[in-house]
Amino acid sequence: MPFVLVLLLATGIALPDPLILAASREPAAVEVSFRLVTPLPEDLSAALDSGAEVRLSYPFRVKAKRRGWWDRRVWSGELVTIAAFDAITGRFRCEVILDGIITKSSEAESAEEALRWLTTPPPVRIELPEERRQATLKIRVRAVFSSGTTWLIFPTQDATPWAETALEPLPELADAL
Repeated sequence: MPFVLVLLLATGIALPDPLILAASREPAAVEVSFRLVTPLPEDLSAALDSGAEVRLSYPFRVKAKRRGWWDRRVWSGELVTIAAFDAITGRFRCEVILDGIITKSSEAESAEEALRWLTTPPPVRIELPEERRQATLKIRVRAVFSSGTTWLIFPTQDATPWAETALEPLPELADAL
């Protein structure tokens, strides 16, 4: 597999983005939605089919252009999607957790619906601080399938590359200044 990847990169063929990111701006917030288009790793797919709980983690970063100061972070957090089979009801319990708080939950009738929940979570709304509402924003997100360590020291992750998009300030906010 790595040889095929190197061959594709050497020939100039672009691989499709594994994560499709869309964001829209409101006066006081940003709404972010995304969809994982690459297949899940085999161990996660097998776990979902067997009825075990499956978790996908999506780290978020919202940054702004800033003059004279190195910290551009507006917001940083993690969205976690969970799907687990409930043997009593015969359905999959699905949840979206944003920074430790359950923001949405649902039930899915089949493993395919649970997979859709994992890979296409509901949109997330992020409130912007008042001083950053007129800033140009850069939003980054990635999917993390698993985390661990190598030799008990070096952190490792099985994850997609970062997907990012930029958002310009709303024209009506710029006119109000």
